[in-house]
Amino acid sequence: MKRIFIFLSIIMIFVLAGCGGNKYDDAIDSTINQYKEHLKKEGLTYSDVKRNNAIVRVFDEGKYIQFAFYLKDHSRKLSPYIYYEKLGDTYERMKRMPGNGERDRLGLDRKKPDYEEVKGKETELKN
Repeated sequence: MKRIFIFLSIIMIFVLAGCGGNKYDDAIDSTINQYKEHLKKEGLTYSDVKRNNAIVRVFDEGKYIQFAFYLKDHSRKLSPYIYYEKLGDTYERMKRMPGNGERDRLGLDRKKPDYEEVKGKETELKN
């Protein structure tokens, strides 16, 4: 009987641990890492390019990811917004998108995101 109780307890721990995070975590981390690689190739620094230093929005069930990073010691509060689009199994950076996050060609600025976080913490989206 003890073995069954221990076995069920272990199973419950794994089930509960698997419930953490959100379904977009991998996609968000992947796109931010891609952006870091882009900056590295351009010879630019990316010390502020961290998920816990960003505004992240996910649209259309993960098809589009938009993010901007908070800037320290700069006249601007945020970096320009960066957009990624899911094409097949990968995300590609979108070109010719507005850095201010407004009036983009997809109309994302008029849509409610499926997921949003600020500095690594999920925000409550209003209906």
